[in-house]
Amino acid sequence: MEPVSEWIRHRFPAVENVCSDTVEQLLKENRERLLLLDVRSPPEYEISHLPGAVRIDPEATNMDHLVKDLGLAGNEADPAVVCYCTVGFYASQLVQKLCNFLAGDSRQNLHSSMNISNLEGGLLKWSNEKKALVDSSNQPTSLVHPYTQLWVQLLKADFKAPG
Repeated sequence: MEPVSEWIRHRFPAVENVCSDTVEQLLKENRERLLLLDVRSPPEYEISHLPGAVRIDPEATNMDHLVKDLGLAGNEADPAVVCYCTVGFYASQLVQKLCNFLAGDSRQNLHSSMNISNLEGGLLKWSNEKKALVDSSNQPTSLVHPYTQLWVQLLKADFKAPG
């Protein structure tokens, strides 16, 4: 997993990464201040996602609508925004797009203290560490859609969703 994470950090040097233990702690202690964005396809999200995560299309380009739809504009609470995908590539792309949009759009009523980051290692690392996942019915699950045959090699066999 580390070589993939290192490649993503190199590819997106301006993107802040957050470790899975920190996100798990935020989920337990300060859930209302955490906005989890799942940057994967609907079938992947349906199999499993982090509890409370909102699915975002990996191809999303309209950051203005996204910021408004997520309620980030004018939000006094300054939530911590954590994006994740299978291994971190699409999530890092979204973090970069959001940060560039927020930095360049003075019309947004957003606080500079908003923290937007990528979950390092993505859902594969999270799953391999046996951290909480839910399915489309909000029921606990341990299964993950590995996205490609390449990424399935990084997932413990017990956690691979059939299909």
